[in-house]
Amino acid sequence: MQNPQPALSSYADDEISLLELWQVLVKRKALILTCFILCLAAGAAFAFLKAPVYEASIKLRIGQVQGNGGLLENAEELSARILAQYGEDVAEGIKRDRPFITKASVQKGVTTTLQLTAEGDTPEDAARLLDDVAKGVQKTHTTMFEGNLKPIAERLKSLEEQRTALQQQYVDLTQLAEQLKDRDSVQASLVMLERGPITNSINQQDAERLRLSQQLTPPQTRPTELIGEITAPAKPSKPKKALVLALAAVLGMMSGVMLAFAAEFISKAKANGETKA
Repeated sequence: MQNPQPALSSYADDEISLLELWQVLVKRKALILTCFILCLAAGAAFAFLKAPVYEASIKLRIGQVQGNGGLLENAEELSARILAQYGEDVAEGIKRDRPFITKASVQKGVTTTLQLTAEGDTPEDAARLLDDVAKGVQKTHTTMFEGNLKPIAERLKSLEEQRTALQQQYVDLTQLAEQLKDRDSVQASLVMLERGPITNSINQQDAERLRLSQQLTPPQTRPTELIGEITAPAKPSKPKKALVLALAAVLGMMSGVMLAFAAEFISKAKANGETKA
């Protein structure tokens, strides 16, 4: 029967003692502290010396004309147009200086709303760029909006003129029937029958006028508008000082611990080499 004691002894020798690890950390505390301070100092220098960047955001609701093409402009196409005109990338390998648009995306779940984000070296730069972009889009869409409304307005005007003429015909026929009632009842009846088609035409036109009038009222039809107000950001979005300092502290501590174990390993290796020699 084999004796398992040597195997157990070998396992005990190889096992890492938490106490030994702690002793290494205490022994190399100066190295750990130095590494921690250096990383923290580098992080603080980056956080406090890097030029701040300010972000401002708005939401733009794209206008539409119901029954005459829908949205004034496809939201995805509009976002691509804005990024091409005001985005950071001017061309391949060429970047635009701030301020520029960093985000132009369709709001999730609302295909008629576009969310825009601008970056600037100052709060005023970011807000001013958003204001310029919003006014530019609204100006373009106003022209499209008025162009789409024009045929509907002209049709309503034509219907109103036709209705006025038909009402006058109805009144004239009614008066004529009254005049013929005593002299020729048959002819009076025929005149009264002629009012039927006129009444039907008036009813049909009233229904069309109502439908077109409803198309011209919100929410079926509305211009492109800004949701909320454009305000200059109060605080910079970059760099995030607290996050940078926290990451620098964690990185410094981890690096210090790793260097401490590496230094201890090298020290023991040298000592073993000298002993064998």
